[in-house]
Amino acid sequence: MKVWPLIAVRLLLRFVGHCVLSGIATARIILRLTQPPAGLVRLHFAPMSPTGAAVMAALVTLTPGTTVIDIDVMRRVMLLHLLDTRVIEATVTAIRRDFERDITTLFPEEGA
Repeated sequence: MKVWPLIAVRLLLRFVGHCVLSGIATARIILRLTQPPAGLVRLHFAPMSPTGAAVMAALVTLTPGTTVIDIDVMRRVMLLHLLDTRVIEATVTAIRRDFERDITTLFPEEGA
């Protein structure tokens, strides 16, 4: 039995969950009178194919409150814009935990 369809479904469900939770958090930020500090952060990602890096960047960008500005596949670094830099560690941890592992399984580094 092939497991990649199950991994893809799990990734999709996690993505939808992130969109819902991040959408609520983003709405709260927008409706506040005082805005949290926004900014840029570098995310070092696990070895994966260029396609995997593009998929991960798309998922991160489609999640409210985060946008991928640049991807350096050779150095395995993404430059992210975060709407709320008070939660950098939590955001990076969530991306690694909920997206990165499944993407590296679905799109392993070429030649690996």
